[in-house]
Amino acid sequence: MIREVKMYEAVCDRCGKSSRTKYKTRDFVDICVEVDENWVKIDNLNYCPDCYEYDKETNEYKPKKKLRNDSTGID
Repeated sequence: MIREVKMYEAVCDRCGKSSRTKYKTRDFVDICVEVDENWVKIDNLNYCPDCYEYDKETNEYKPKKKLRNDSTGID
């Protein structure tokens, strides 16, 4: 048997990495990846654990700065 399955996943807005888990509804993506996979949402963008850091001075999470040699090629 073959059937169509529609699933959703989070994608990091900095590096493009996908979340490990796929979800049946869009509403669960933001909630579940933050809790289960330690992703964060900053300024309405999703960041995987490799792409954000905690700033002790401001007491909040911030995206890491892109390096010139990042795979995205963006400064």
